[in-house]
Amino acid sequence: MTKREMYVAIVNGEMTEEMQTLAAELLEGLDASNAKRKEKAAEKRAEKLEAEKVIEDAILAVLRDEPMTASDIRDAVEGLETPQKATVVAKRLVEAGRVKVDKVKGKNGKVNGYTLA
Repeated sequence: MTKREMYVAIVNGEMTEEMQTLAAELLEGLDASNAKRKEKAAEKRAEKLEAEKVIEDAILAVLRDEPMTASDIRDAVEGLETPQKATVVAKRLVEAGRVKVDKVKGKNGKVNGYTLA
């Protein structure tokens, strides 16, 4: 029985053992592909967290008592391509209590300046 035949039979209200067996096999296939997808996503998350941990350590190594903007941090830390990435990681460090944030004068007004806590 094909999937189409099974779906037509279900729509018509007919249910056979063959249909139930096919549906169970299809569900097993779906479960297997979903489990594989979840495993791959978990691996990617772990890799991303590990990479960001390295960036966190690098940011903590360059911060001092004088405030640094996200652009300053990007320039000082190898592997940071954008100030936005520096901001994301710095915010996480602020939430963890390892970094303080204050407003400092920047090129276009006040911006966040990060220092060690």
